[in-house]
Amino acid sequence: MHRLLLISVMLWAFALPSFSFYKPKATYFDQDYLKIDETKHLGTFVPDVNLILENGSKVKLYDVISQRPNIIFLAYFTCNASCPIRTTNLIKALEPLKKRDFNVLVLSFDEKDTLETLKEYKNRYGKYPGNWIFALIEKDDIQRFTEAVGFRFFYSEADDMFVHPNVYVFVSPDGRLTRYIYGVNPKTQDLRIALAETETNKVTLSSIIDTALLVCFKYDPSRSTYVVNPVVFLGGIGFASFGALMLYLLVSKKLAKREV
Repeated sequence: MHRLLLISVMLWAFALPSFSFYKPKATYFDQDYLKIDETKHLGTFVPDVNLILENGSKVKLYDVISQRPNIIFLAYFTCNASCPIRTTNLIKALEPLKKRDFNVLVLSFDEKDTLETLKEYKNRYGKYPGNWIFALIEKDDIQRFTEAVGFRFFYSEADDMFVHPNVYVFVSPDGRLTRYIYGVNPKTQDLRIALAETETNKVTLSSIIDTALLVCFKYDPSRSTYVVNPVVFLGGIGFASFGALMLYLLVSKKLAKREV
């Protein structure tokens, strides 16, 4: 017992100096910097910036996003952290929605990205459906676009990477910013409802179903997901309770007549 205690003390004696000399890199920043002020940006129109497609051609953003709802995914193509994870998870989450008509725009906010880094990033993470568009935002337009959607970022020298919010930005066909969904693992249901929100002046069977979902669900930004709308939920309970009461009274009345 004493020998075991002595060995333990010696191990701690050797371990403590290593702990005292260990000084991790300190990377501190105000996390509020990355928060998006949704009240300021939702409902506004994104600027019609210049894009460079993977084939080198230049187009206007509005020429790409018109006619369809859009998911804009801001990333940088040399990222080895959250951007690839968000890419693969978005592909999986959108798989059940492949029959819907929408665009996914993966746009780089890094002015150092090139067509080569774009192609390397795209080829690295598998095949993409035809509605996925990869492009560079022209350098002179990066700040204008990111500020317009509330997307703030900075480069951390200590970590050798960009620090940025993990967010999917939903933009309607006419360029109006309609929704943000945060995180690296989006839910299919959330994406489906958010896409329905971007559809304007377009009524189809799927839109009617989506409208019902929009009524039954509300977006909770604190949890970054859609939850049951409490007003509809409580209203449904009220109607169900009223129906149950009426049924009970009707059955009781019939039983009373039989006994007579």
